[in-house]
Amino acid sequence: METIFFWMTGALICGQIFRLLSLPILVGFIFSGYLFSIFNFEDTNKLLNLPAELGVELLLFSIGLKIKPSYFLNLDIFSVFFIHVGILILIYFVFLTYDINILVFLMLCVSLTLSSTVIASKVLDDRNELKTFHGRISIIILIFQDILALILLTSTEIDKFSSNFFFIILFPFFIPILLYFLSKIRTNHELELISAILIALFFGAEFFKFIGLTGEIGALIMGVCLSNYKHADKLAEKIWGLREILLLAFFISIGMELKIDINVLKNAFFLLFLLIFKSVLLFFLLLAFKLRAYTAFLITISLSTYSEFSLILLSSWLDSGIINSEILTIITCSVCLSFIIGSVINSYVHEIYVYLEKYLVVFERKTHHPDEEPHTCGEAQVMIFGMGRIGSAIFQNLQEKNIKVVGFDADTDLVKKYLKNGKRVAFADAEDPGFWSKLRFGKLKTIILSLPEFHSQNWSTQQARKFGFKGKIIVPTTSKGDLNILKDSGADEIYDAYDAAGIGVTQILMK
Repeated sequence: METIFFWMTGALICGQIFRLLSLPILVGFIFSGYLFSIFNFEDTNKLLNLPAELGVELLLFSIGLKIKPSYFLNLDIFSVFFIHVGILILIYFVFLTYDINILVFLMLCVSLTLSSTVIASKVLDDRNELKTFHGRISIIILIFQDILALILLTSTEIDKFSSNFFFIILFPFFIPILLYFLSKIRTNHELELISAILIALFFGAEFFKFIGLTGEIGALIMGVCLSNYKHADKLAEKIWGLREILLLAFFISIGMELKIDINVLKNAFFLLFLLIFKSVLLFFLLLAFKLRAYTAFLITISLSTYSEFSLILLSSWLDSGIINSEILTIITCSVCLSFIIGSVINSYVHEIYVYLEKYLVVFERKTHHPDEEPHTCGEAQVMIFGMGRIGSAIFQNLQEKNIKVVGFDADTDLVKKYLKNGKRVAFADAEDPGFWSKLRFGKLKTIILSLPEFHSQNWSTQQARKFGFKGKIIVPTTSKGDLNILKDSGADEIYDAYDAAGIGVTQILMK
């Protein structure tokens, strides 16, 4: 127990240091494991094996919950994914020289085409962009990659089917029963969470171990089978916290396997160099499928890492004796470096795009994806950007007073809900320079920026004035930013959203 406490304390310290440096915390966990190995505090008793295994299985189960069958209907995104993977495999196969079995080498090349689900999800969530157009495409690509990882995991286990494999025919019969059970207890969040964990670990992981495969495969497949559960996304979120704690053990154990020298670093930096080709290729493929440079750039940057899945695969291969520790160390170092660089770039992605926009837009197709065509306000007198609680209240009150109003929001699910209810609301990203430069103001007299972030409010105010809007700009804000900055940028009226709320701002507007 003292040893585990010592490891957790060390991981906490390293994680906190990396957090203060605005670097990925899990890299800090891997680094702590490396330090433990240097000072001979290695896991000789394999104490980390069980929590590491459980963490990986829950990770894969929660990913499986997000793999909806409808995602496979997006042929354009699948085409981008397929072409991207195919070209990358060829590049890695040509430029990498590892002395291992040719088939294993090929699978290694495939694993390097994957991007980090953890890092991409986190950066998109931190920027409140998970449900935006580019956020959804990023997640769909990541899901395709997760499925590819599943195939890789399966391929290394195909010769391990036991005599119990015939029990696989019973697997589909469990699914309706489990779905029914979850639906009956969903009102109790604690029981629903415990049940989901038991389903992932017992019916998923342990069942597949029983038939001769790995628990990781079983957990992922079980997640996919339950993905049509009405509350699958919320269930995945509930598992997130517990999963993160258990994954701590996995990343510490990976760090303990590292044996770093000059040759390892040289190879790791070369892999990092090849990551540039991976990112540039994805950007131009997205443009080829009629996405705008802005969208393609944000997707590319969010996916510009190697994947923690590579570490899971390589760890499994190391335990099976398929690869040596040097290869694991090289890949781990390159993954960690990509996490660090990717996190830094993602923190300033919008500012970077503004600087690069004039160079990137020249590569755009003449026609765009339907969701990215220029917007027009037409006959609307008022435009509301941000259709959350406050924005929707203002929208409703203006409609009741027969004022023509149009709404915009970056949450595609929210936009679909409003459109279904007959409201004039469209998808748009407030921080997209292309939206403001191509927006047709029409008869617009007032813009209300009901956005959650101060930066977005200030940026949108500047852009509206930059591209010729002469009317009134109202900002109901909940942020703690300097309100004088908003006024200097061109805002006419600024109110505390909690005080004015939707009705209050509407009344002010009507005066």
